[in-house]
Amino acid sequence: MTEDELKGVLSTNIKRYRKGKFTQEALAERLGVSAQNINDIEGKRRFPRTDTLVRIADALEVEVYQLFVPSGTEPVLIEESDENERIRSAIRKEVVEDVRRALGRTLDRIT
Repeated sequence: MTEDELKGVLSTNIKRYRKGKFTQEALAERLGVSAQNINDIEGKRRFPRTDTLVRIADALEVEVYQLFVPSGTEPVLIEESDENERIRSAIRKEVVEDVRRALGRTLDRIT
């Protein structure tokens, strides 16, 4: 998946999970970022910072990885338990680190 495709999937999923819950402005306010920031992310003009990505997932009540699942693919739901919460936390950290590395590589190419 290319960087543009990744931004597209993220954009589509944020819009999909946000629909009926938040406007861009309301989501931005909840996250403590500008509405322009959310508009830029949904418009595929920028990629969110790692901490913003985690807060977006939390606000939309989804796991971070679900924001990167292409449409038409059913997300895996994890049953609530202490063990699964530990696994979920580990997955979240791993996904965030993967995204951080990918962004780092992209920034290195730009500079």
